[in-house]
Amino acid sequence: MIDFRYHLVSIVAVFLALAVGIIVGASAIQPEVVSGLKAESQLQKKTNERLQAANSVLTRQLNVDDLFGQTNSGSLLDHILQGEQVVVVTAPGYDGRTVTGVTSALRQAGATVTGQVNLTVQFFDISENTESSLTALAQRLVPAGISLSGSAAAGQIAGQQAAAQVIAAAIVHQDGQAVVTSTQIQRILYGFGAEGFLQVSGPGGGPALAGQATLAVVVIPAVAPANASSPANLALVAFAHDLQLGSAGAVLAGSLPGSGTGSAIDAVTSGAAGIAITTVDNANTSVGQIMVVQELRNMLNPHAMPAAYGVIPNAVPSPPPTAAPTPSPSPSASRSAHKHRVPS
Repeated sequence: MIDFRYHLVSIVAVFLALAVGIIVGASAIQPEVVSGLKAESQLQKKTNERLQAANSVLTRQLNVDDLFGQTNSGSLLDHILQGEQVVVVTAPGYDGRTVTGVTSALRQAGATVTGQVNLTVQFFDISENTESSLTALAQRLVPAGISLSGSAAAGQIAGQQAAAQVIAAAIVHQDGQAVVTSTQIQRILYGFGAEGFLQVSGPGGGPALAGQATLAVVVIPAVAPANASSPANLALVAFAHDLQLGSAGAVLAGSLPGSGTGSAIDAVTSGAAGIAITTVDNANTSVGQIMVVQELRNMLNPHAMPAAYGVIPNAVPSPPPTAAPTPSPSPSASRSAHKHRVPS
């Protein structure tokens, strides 16, 4: 039987050999190598310090830009949406500060915010049961005179597309011609709400919208999905497109962190969604919120075309719109100009 002291001596010998090896190995390193490693370490330290300083300057610049937007929003938005009604539609996981800021900017511009329609996680479920439920509910609630039509993406989001057309008909209208009665509106929104597909919040937190809107803002999730062509993105863009078709115009807006690669905005700007609609990717900032409102105003002009605005496209609405109405000899032309579907 092996004595315990033998084990102890063996363990001590192993650790002693390890210590000697470390010492010998360290002493064997050439001085030039040590000097080079130290120099590289100092270079990386200086690089990190420069990057931190640059980041600090950029952060302060963004803060000043945001402060400028807050300070001047009154004059930049003064009455440019006077007399218009705007509805805000949100996707699950939306950024609350973005919605609050956009809503405030709309009111500064003189618009009436009819309320907020929150689409739920269940609305974007693409299981067979949900698709069937949405389709059946849309067919049951669709108002007379409105026909349900599909698109290239209908195979995987047929239920969402059918529901979007019916819900859009209930919450927006164009050219002052409402084709859905107040009773039908309540029936549609209550029907989809009762099944857990959406929630409605009116002015002051009431349970009903303050009528139909003439314009719409759709706010995307604060975190982008991994794939721009995901069913959730395609369904949300299709919903925004139906709002655009049924109103004077719609904007797809999001916070900058949620508007990058894989987002619904990316699906539009990359062409993955096959739909043209105006986007603003920095609506979490005061400047971006001003862009959302200004572009809604531009949509009331003849021949308005969809465009991408914000940080990623490095573009802003230009020239800035004014409160003065633009003469429009052919209102229908202005509506159709920014409601076309681009080839997929």
